[in-house]
Formats: sequence, structure tokens, C-alpha cells
Amino acid sequence: MILTAFLLAFPQGLEEPYSSTTAQDEVVAELAKQGVHLKLEKGLMELSASVCQTQEPLEYLIVKQRGKDHEAIFILDEGLSAAALNTGMLLLGVSKGENGRLVSKDPIPTREEYEAGVPLYDVEHASGDGFYIYAGWERELLAVDGEESKRERFFFRAEDLVINSRRGDTYRRGKFVYLGSRFIKPHQDAKELFAADAEGNLVSLVYFDPANHLLTGSDPEADDQYVWYPNSWLLPAIGTPVKLWLSRKPLSEWPGG
Repeated sequence: MILTAFLLAFPQGLEEPYSSTTAQDEVVAELAKQGVHLKLEKGLMELSASVCQTQEPLEYLIVKQRGKDHEAIFILDEGLSAAALNTGMLLLGVSKGENGRLVSKDPIPTREEYEAGVPLYDVEHASGDGFYIYAGWERELLAVDGEESKRERFFFRAEDLVINSRRGDTYRRGKFVYLGSRFIKPHQDAKELFAADAEGNLVSLVYFDPANHLLTGSDPEADDQYVWYPNSWLLPAIGTPVKLWLSRKPLSEWPGG
């Protein structure tokens, strides 16, 4: 799986052909050139992005260029590919999890039951391995009494930046489950494409089937795409540069101090 992802991320190859003896630090260096910065010993990936909207309904947390930036909070810097992200995730040792899905009830609820509030389906929530996601940005503070201006750092769990309009609280904290996207063919004679790159959607807040994205959240209401909004009380202005971290372990502060 790692080899497939590697070849997709580096179609031109490295200076030396990929083999079992290719130095891991060379692969990490090549990923860094594409904007995917790994600290393997810490189980950490760092990405550069910006805020793309702070008011409208959400389906995604993170997208790339050509993704649904009108329904996401963060958009990655231009030139960063989903294939490179996927390679980095696999190098960090992640295993594929299970996507959330809706299962029709059997037997189907009667009209009376449905009108009384019985749902037509059960939800099997996403489960398995993945990453904790964090966002951070800086803001310059006004200088006082001739002092030099200073910069203040803000660091948040990604879930805290998403509001459930029905519950009145934030997205449930937990790992974003790794799905790994898939290959698609627009038509029978077309070349196969990596879906996350073709569509540009990377990390979802709600369940989508098929899973063309890389990661999905697993909030108890992730089957409902109409209740998620940006937490505008915490988020900075649209266009603000941010750092995103995908971590194998929970973090308590901005990585690196």
C-alpha cells in the first residue's frame, strides 16, 4: 500500500529508483518539498493552510484546491496533493478504518412509527485507526507604550472549531478515521484518478459513501450534514494563514513549543 501511494505522490520518481533500500529520510525530504512535513519519531504531520470561510454550513473540515471550500473551514496551500498526504499518513503507520454508513431498518418502520420519530435507518459509525487534528495561527498584538509588537499564538483541537447547531455544542472529540480515498475512472476509457486529488475534499465531518476523501470524523450526528457550522467565536478572519497538525497521539500544545 505504501509503495502504491509513493508512486502516486512521486510519478517522476526520486533521484534514485524507489526500492526497499530507499532511505526513509529521502522520502520524507521529498514529501517536505510538496508541503507535507513529517516528524516520524513523534507521529506528526504538519501542513500549511488558510481559513476559507467562517459562517456557512459545513460538510468538510479540510479541502485542497478544487475542493468544496464553500463547505469547509480550511483550504491547503496551493500545490499540496492528496497523494502526498496519503503517502505521509501511511509512513506514519496508520491503518485503514471503517467508514460510517446508514443501514436500513428491517423491517421498515410503519408510517405511524415514522411519524412518531422512529428513523428509517440505523447508523454504524466510523471506527478504526486515524489521527487527532489540531489547528494553530498567530496574531500580532498592538504595541503599548513604545514596546515592540508581539505575536500571540492560538492552538485548538479541530473539533472545537466546529459547532453543532442542534445540540449547541462542538464536534465530539476523537480520532478522525483514516479511509485512504480510492481510485476512480470518470468513464470507461479514462485513466484512473486518485479521488481525493480529483475532487479536492480531504477530511469530512459527515459520512459520505463512497469514501473519496482521506479521513472522516465520527461524531454521533455525523450522519446529518445540515447541523455543522464554523465556530466563528474562535476562528480568525478568512484568509488567515494557519498550521494544521495531524498527530497519532493527543497534543497539549503547539508542537515544537
